[in-house]
Amino acid sequence: MTNPVTSDPAAEASTEVGTEVGFRPPAGPVAPVLPVAVAPGWTPGAAVERLAGERATGALRGPAGTVYLVDGLVTHAESDRAPDLATLLTVSGRLDRDTWQEAVHRFGPYARVGEALVEQGRLTRGELELCHLGTLYDAACFLLDTPATLASWTFAPGMRHWLGPVAAVGAERLRREAERRRHLLDRIWPSAQLDTAPLRRAAPQAAAAPGRHARRVRPPTRRQCELLDHADGRRTPAELARLLGRSAFATTADVRRLGAGGLLAGPGATAGPGPGAGCAAGSGPVAGALGGVSAPREPGGLLLRVPGAALAALTGHGPAPVAPTVPPAPFAPSAPPAAGPQTTALPLTAADPDIALLIRVRTLLEARL
Repeated sequence: MTNPVTSDPAAEASTEVGTEVGFRPPAGPVAPVLPVAVAPGWTPGAAVERLAGERATGALRGPAGTVYLVDGLVTHAESDRAPDLATLLTVSGRLDRDTWQEAVHRFGPYARVGEALVEQGRLTRGELELCHLGTLYDAACFLLDTPATLASWTFAPGMRHWLGPVAAVGAERLRREAERRRHLLDRIWPSAQLDTAPLRRAAPQAAAAPGRHARRVRPPTRRQCELLDHADGRRTPAELARLLGRSAFATTADVRRLGAGGLLAGPGATAGPGPGAGCAAGSGPVAGALGGVSAPREPGGLLLRVPGAALAALTGHGPAPVAPTVPPAPFAPSAPPAAGPQTTALPLTAADPDIALLIRVRTLLEARL
């Protein structure tokens, strides 16, 4: 079995035969790097499907990342826009950096880093597979539809990833998941202008994005507040995802929500308040409001439910006015009810607090789907 590690000193010192400059072949017999053009305007996703149909084993590598296949199944994917497995495990505190580096140094040359971490009890098999699939789908979401040229992407037969076998995904399933994630991002806000731009907190007076997305403005969540605190005008969404140890897709989704709400902006926008501003109770352009409808607060600072607030967020109109309290009239004997079927007019409108709450829950679920 050939040594799968691309950083082997013998491989680096060997003469590159049939390879492009900058590409390091696997240790052992040097495999030629082949062009993988499919058709004019092709993408890496199309090349992956073609290689999968040929049951190929190797690495499809280009400027945007790398896709590894074994017998036509995708086993690993790396993208410059998505955190890798090491970042997620170390930044989250699941593994310390020294433990990870030791495992890579000892077991990387044998392509069994993941297996060794499970055998040593550092990770469970489920944790490893879950994190690995998360990073694989994360990278594929930003990698498969990248515009490519014949000169920029090549395929090295026989090359395998140093992590070793963990989980494999079919090319068609990978494409469907990548398309599903891109559709979800477009539903949040159909603009990718902030996906790769350095982000900064927008000025409080910045208006929300026009259209239906402006009616879905909500107070930022705790995760989004942490994202706002680190948006310093220099970090891109990919850099923020690595800094916070989060999925690139989830970070991009939060960026689009905050951009649609006027809380994040790209270069050239007016800087907003400093870290922490807009995330405390009662501050920020949308805190304490839903769709522009102000929400009163209890003395402790908790939001009170406003009848009709959810309907106002959906229609753009203000909540239904609450009728003033009228003291009951003095008791007087009334006439006996008329004979026949009796009907009671009890319309359930959005002014009903329970119905308003259900509408708000439904709206939240629709936004998360």
